[in-house]
Amino acid sequence: MFKKIVSRISFSPALVAQLGFYAKRLRKEQATRRLGLIFVALALVVQSFVVFQAPEPANAAHPSDMIPGGLGWSNPSLKKFLDAYDTNWGHTQHAAHQFGITRAEIAAAKYGTFKVGTAVGWGWDTQMPNSRLMKVYDYNGKYVRNLYGRQMNQYYPMNKDIPAFIGHSKIRGWFAIAVECGNIVTKDFVSYPEPKPAKIVASKSAVNVTQGKVNATKVSAKEKDTLTYTVSLTNTGGKTTSVTPVDNIKSVLQYATITDAGGGTLNKTKGTLTWPAVTLTPGKSVTKTYSVKMINNLGNSKTNCTMINTFFDKKVTTPVGCYTPETPKPPEPEPKPETPEVNVSVAKNATNTSQGNTDATKTTAQASDRITFTLTATNSGNTATDFTFKDDLTDTLEYSTLIDNGGGSFDATSKTLSWPTIKLAAGAKEVRSFTIQVLSSIPATPVGATQGASYNCKMENSFSADDDTDASTIIKVNCPTQKVVVEQTVSELPKTGAGTNMIFAGIVLSLAAFFYFRSRQLGSEVRLVRRNINEGVF
Repeated sequence: MFKKIVSRISFSPALVAQLGFYAKRLRKEQATRRLGLIFVALALVVQSFVVFQAPEPANAAHPSDMIPGGLGWSNPSLKKFLDAYDTNWGHTQHAAHQFGITRAEIAAAKYGTFKVGTAVGWGWDTQMPNSRLMKVYDYNGKYVRNLYGRQMNQYYPMNKDIPAFIGHSKIRGWFAIAVECGNIVTKDFVSYPEPKPAKIVASKSAVNVTQGKVNATKVSAKEKDTLTYTVSLTNTGGKTTSVTPVDNIKSVLQYATITDAGGGTLNKTKGTLTWPAVTLTPGKSVTKTYSVKMINNLGNSKTNCTMINTFFDKKVTTPVGCYTPETPKPPEPEPKPETPEVNVSVAKNATNTSQGNTDATKTTAQASDRITFTLTATNSGNTATDFTFKDDLTDTLEYSTLIDNGGGSFDATSKTLSWPTIKLAAGAKEVRSFTIQVLSSIPATPVGATQGASYNCKMENSFSADDDTDASTIIKVNCPTQKVVVEQTVSELPKTGAGTNMIFAGIVLSLAAFFYFRSRQLGSEVRLVRRNINEGVF
């Protein structure tokens, strides 16, 4: 248009009016181009934040994560796990210790990826079907919390690459710290036996110092002889316990007097020597030593002429010089009582009452369906035991609400339903039930970024009797079509990378700048033409 007007204006001065109209249009266009350039520049600034600080998924965290939110999505940092280890946040250090993984081995881990394959991911307090429970203990053998392992191929394809810090442990071998959740990953299931209860083993010895430090049980103690007794306690179990060393020396006090109590307190009435209580961690020992001196006139003043003192289950018999004692016969062993046995098994089933009381695990749950769960515990052993019905509903309540707790108590924080502890008699069976209702509008929330079992169109649920026995149900849910289609068709957006994004943004900015400066140039040319016409030199 501009070229047409300029080429004809020398022959038709009337075109000056059209040139003025064109100049006004150019000013408006220039303002529009300027505003567009400003908005494109601002968009480029926002785009740079997205490129250099990648957004995290909306469903990026799960209660099972050892490090909530993981180790960072755009800039993974192992320091987050090491900080949790150093402070033992959530008992992270205790968990790593049970896997046999040291801090130095964690710090040496390198960033990379691994194939899902048969790898097992371990997370906190979310017991899902086919998961394996590992109880976590502190360094003193005290139980602190639960850890659950589950094969990752149950919710990820086996050939999927998982970003992680990968390391090697001298004890465990290959291990990884998953970036997305901070969970420890092992090649297969591992187990850590529950620490044995505290077991105190006592020992005691006696030495006749006067007769050359010989074993006092082998020679007869004479008048004014000095005897030294040594007692010790050792915790050979797996848990810490407190114990009070007490030695029964009533028989000794008939023939001797205490010359050195070794820090203990003598009770002449009871005939005991007692030391302050001590705390014994697994493998630790405590030793006490005390001395006595034989009295005068040992010959005819006593009838037994034997000193017997007892320290816990250990006895020391010391002959006295008034006569040579006969070798006592060993006591006959007491009959062993019948070994108590507890064998609790559990069962679970789910019934969809909205679809004709069908097996809920064999049908697809629809919106607003009601499903009743029945929990059964049976003790086939010969001894009664305490049992607590406890069901983790974390995954189930993603698609439903609890409408009948069956007399149980629901903890909204941990999303667990439990009943008071009962005494399950030998041969007895107990049953509990509860009902849920599927949401009237089933959410289209994407599958969890760190926990593939979260919002996966399944309600997975289980409760267990012990470390090896659990009962599980998996109920399919009729999710919205758009969720199913999108997740089955496109697992993730194309990985364009920072370079591609910045190139695209640069092209858009260049186009906006070109049209803006072009409009400015045309405006300048129009002004020059109009000035030349006014001066009569065109």
